[in-house]
Amino acid sequence: MNQSVLDSQLHRMEQALRASPDQMLEFKAKRDLLARILQLKEEKNVLILGHNYMEPLVFYLSGENERGDSLALSRRAAETDKPIILFDGVRFMAETAKILSPDKKVLIPDPEAGCSLAEPFTAADVLEYRRRYPGCPVVTYINSYADVKAETDYCCTSSNGPNVVRHAARAFGTNRVIFFPDSLMGANLQKELEPDGIEIIYPGKEDDKFGRCEVHEKFTVEILRGIRRQYNLIKGSEETAVLAHWECLPEVLAEADYYGSTSQMAQYIAKHPKLKRVFLATECEMAANLALEYPQVEFVKTCNMFCQHMRRITLEKILYSLEHEVYEISVDPAIAARARQAIDRMLEVPRG
Repeated sequence: MNQSVLDSQLHRMEQALRASPDQMLEFKAKRDLLARILQLKEEKNVLILGHNYMEPLVFYLSGENERGDSLALSRRAAETDKPIILFDGVRFMAETAKILSPDKKVLIPDPEAGCSLAEPFTAADVLEYRRRYPGCPVVTYINSYADVKAETDYCCTSSNGPNVVRHAARAFGTNRVIFFPDSLMGANLQKELEPDGIEIIYPGKEDDKFGRCEVHEKFTVEILRGIRRQYNLIKGSEETAVLAHWECLPEVLAEADYYGSTSQMAQYIAKHPKLKRVFLATECEMAANLALEYPQVEFVKTCNMFCQHMRRITLEKILYSLEHEVYEISVDPAIAARARQAIDRMLEVPRG
């Protein structure tokens, strides 16, 4: 790799991290490690995708158009011409990238980076719901594995959930839609889509099966109200905001000033330049990354609200994965082909 190109990439990272003295110290301490990763990225022509929940040094290894939420990264994986994709995220995300780019080598730095929401559900659960609710379309949240996606009609993300569910209902000519596997997001979609006359059927609504994110379920309305009082986050103020993720409890969304996907929360901040203080009810590294992008905003952080699976992705593991081209994601071609249909239908739904 040309030294001037490497220096330019390291300078880009340094500029992104300069707003945080702590991040700058870590950058300087790990500069050689970062340089080796970036060198291998160029030498092997690798697309490194970084999810919003990655720690800043990992997050900013990816270029501006190569980091974001599940929907943005899905689109990027589908369009790349690079032979290798390294996914800095959890396993279902890397699996989705492999489904969208079956001819590419897709790597994940730690194959044990799972998801508390995706793990409990299998294709058998989807088939059981189809049996119980014949004629209803199945919309599956992107936080699921390939065998589940293969048995569904549409995938969705937290960015496009309501839009995809509306589309599925119209396409099937019904007002009932099965939503898998997030019970809390299902309840939130139900409330959101009541004016459309759509009924959401989701795990836990009529049975004892329940799906939830182990991070987002920790946020309670009492926690949000306590943070509002402690940090003077006045509801409806132009200068402060409490933002919540779709995967939180319905009463948490009601308490928030705004709710949406990680990218939508970032867009909210960009569109409200008067903001001075913000609390995000989501994985805590999201606040760390946004604090670098918006140094004029004080982000109230709850660093005990982290995803243990996301934190498995480290710089050392990224380097090892690139050096040895491990750990490669594989998906049974027959399952991948059927899962691809559900993902493609999602990507084809007009943006609402």
